[in-house]
Amino acid sequence: MKYVVTGATSFLGRELVSRLMQDGHEVVAVCRPQSSALADIPLGVELVLADMSDYGGLYRDVPEADVWVNLAWEGTGHDGRNQEEVQQANVIHTIAAMFGADKMGCRLFVEAGSQAEYGTVLTPISEQTPCNPFSAYGKAKLETFQRLSELSAQLGIKYLHLRIFSLYGETDHPWTLVMSSLDKMLRNEAIDLSPCTQQWNFLYVKDATRQVVTLCDYALSRQDFRSEVFNIASDDSRPLKEFVERMKELAGSKSPLNYGAITPQNVVSLLPDMTKTRNVVGTLSEYSFDNVITSILSNLNK
Repeated sequence: MKYVVTGATSFLGRELVSRLMQDGHEVVAVCRPQSSALADIPLGVELVLADMSDYGGLYRDVPEADVWVNLAWEGTGHDGRNQEEVQQANVIHTIAAMFGADKMGCRLFVEAGSQAEYGTVLTPISEQTPCNPFSAYGKAKLETFQRLSELSAQLGIKYLHLRIFSLYGETDHPWTLVMSSLDKMLRNEAIDLSPCTQQWNFLYVKDATRQVVTLCDYALSRQDFRSEVFNIASDDSRPLKEFVERMKELAGSKSPLNYGAITPQNVVSLLPDMTKTRNVVGTLSEYSFDNVITSILSNLNK
């Protein structure tokens, strides 16, 4: 089967491309021409250089494919999440991508949504939980879901929308909570934190790719599949403070943890209901939090 992966050098994209190759699929990795991570694309992968604004015409470079997985999105960092102009451009380019996928003959279009679409929810979050996003990023992701759901019905292409919670792993961005905290813990530096009393959920990126691939297989195999949402997360939800304390234990750190030193503008609680996803993929996590943190620490110590 032939997969087109846009945003192929992203944190999830690199792992997904590798997983698809291991599974014997043909993969086209679409990356920004100015990407600094082109060397991360494995051998045997067809590489196409294109910006998001080029996605509508990508069928000229890739005339045929079966599945398009879109992981590309601008403004995902802290500074860009409330830039409405940037986020609305993402919506427009993603709609164009679905038109391009249809011209390639793709049977399935997969979009990386986000838990940010739900907004602040203090109870378990299922795919039926009403969405009330507060950030421009979350609002744009939700608008993308709504517009692609309608467009996919018009085009007759299957649409899988993945609401991804909190991924982590060895190649994550250095500014994330896990990576930045572990880096400071290894140097016994003080760490300023929010109160960390909210529920949180971490999913290892390799487990995420397995969920994504399994859900693609499910969508393609079901004749009655049209457009559906699935949460992408683990079964391991705890108060965030418990994760932080465990990282400190595993690092053997003496770092002072200054809870409450940071007051977030919006408190996000991650308590996903994974019933729907589990019914399709079975085991959600093959890697424990302790095992992944130990692996990250090993990499950081090199």
